[in-house]
Amino acid sequence: MLERIKNFFLYGDTDKESYKSVKANIERYNAVTALIFASVATLLIGVMFFLADSKEGFASSKHIYHWGMVLSVFELGIAVAARKIRIFSYIAVYLAIAIFLSYGIAIATISRPEEQTVTFMVMLIFVPLIFIDRPIRMALVLILYIAVFIVLAYQTKIEPVLSVDVTDAYIFGMLSIVSESVVYRAKIRGYVLEHKLKAMSETDQLTGLNNRNCYEMSLGSYPNRFKDSICCIYIDVNGLHELNNTKGHQAGDEMLQYIADIVKKTFGQRDSYRIGGDEYVTFVTDRSLSEVEAKLSEMRDRIAEKSYHAAIGYEFCDTKNVNMNDLIVVAESKMYKDKSEYYKTHDRRTRQ
Repeated sequence: MLERIKNFFLYGDTDKESYKSVKANIERYNAVTALIFASVATLLIGVMFFLADSKEGFASSKHIYHWGMVLSVFELGIAVAARKIRIFSYIAVYLAIAIFLSYGIAIATISRPEEQTVTFMVMLIFVPLIFIDRPIRMALVLILYIAVFIVLAYQTKIEPVLSVDVTDAYIFGMLSIVSESVVYRAKIRGYVLEHKLKAMSETDQLTGLNNRNCYEMSLGSYPNRFKDSICCIYIDVNGLHELNNTKGHQAGDEMLQYIADIVKKTFGQRDSYRIGGDEYVTFVTDRSLSEVEAKLSEMRDRIAEKSYHAAIGYEFCDTKNVNMNDLIVVAESKMYKDKSEYYKTHDRRTRQ
């Protein structure tokens, strides 16, 4: 029970690993939302600032609009920076909340203490729901602003407005904390589910490598993924059919998993793919040919430790004008040549 409560408030009713897997998505969402929010805020506060010169009802709050303009422009700059620097997304979120809740508090307790508070209560409910963060962190921030409002209300307001506003602060504060927790839970779980579905659609279930679907979607991005060089390595397992026939499919699956694990350990998960039953492709970027060949030698030795064998072909390119299809075709043709050489000395009916 305690674990469930902890996961709810810290990770939106998911778990630490799931939350970490979608943290970047949440930061991107907050950065975009903060930019839109800051732009709208700057426009609206700017309009009210200019209305203060012509409308009597706005005049008493002109100094608040002035500071609101300064802060919202600053928020705009932070939101722009957040598109490239992730940590700024959190600053943008809580600065936006600070601007609007502080604005609501200032209107209620400094400009119009004699009136019942509406603006702060609206901001309290509405503003936190725009963003996404850990429910506990947002709840603590909201409690802080509610406490500030109540303290200032006692210093500036008189009865019966004081009692009404303090009561509303408690009620709307609780509603805000509950609603943001529920909404954040739904949003975070939605991101986690989306991430899991994406992983399932792009991950080979037997080996854990990226699958052919991911391979085909990623190909077009590779010319932009390297600065100096790219190498395509095409791998085909030798003896899978024979192993399946003599020792069963479980033994064949174990061989595929073992070789996939070696590929992953040697060249990394991100650029390694299982594109067919016994075929793998991996890309190596910005490494010298000698480094790639050393890694390939290491990979061959590791595969041989279990008496397995794989035909390997590779093609190296050190220019930006690379044609990915040509690169892959050449690597594949070299793989078939290596496979042919292997079967010249090994009987296809047995596995060495």
